[in-house]
Amino acid sequence: MTTVQQSFPAPPQALWNALPAGVAAIGGQGPYYDPMRGFVSCRTGMSFLSWGQEITATVAPAAGGSTLTILTSLKMGIFDWGEGKRLAHRFAAAVAQAAGTHAQA
Repeated sequence: MTTVQQSFPAPPQALWNALPAGVAAIGGQGPYYDPMRGFVSCRTGMSFLSWGQEITATVAPAAGGSTLTILTSLKMGIFDWGEGKRLAHRFAAAVAQAAGTHAQA
């Protein structure tokens, strides 16, 4: 299981509107958007090296903007060999680009 959290100088609604770009960037399948709770969940497909991942991303207001939290977990297996972290960072980068912003340090 991997958790990546990034802050953005953009309102939560801007990040929420950009979430489909993150889903597309990781090849997410079957996305489920829950605007009331501010999250999207999807899964990646099986590949030569992986059974795939379950991904949940949440958007929350934060001081000076909003926070994007991405949680990844294996569908099957024990070690993801960094796949979850790579997917989470790819997701966050696509959301940032679509929202026209960048992550804050």
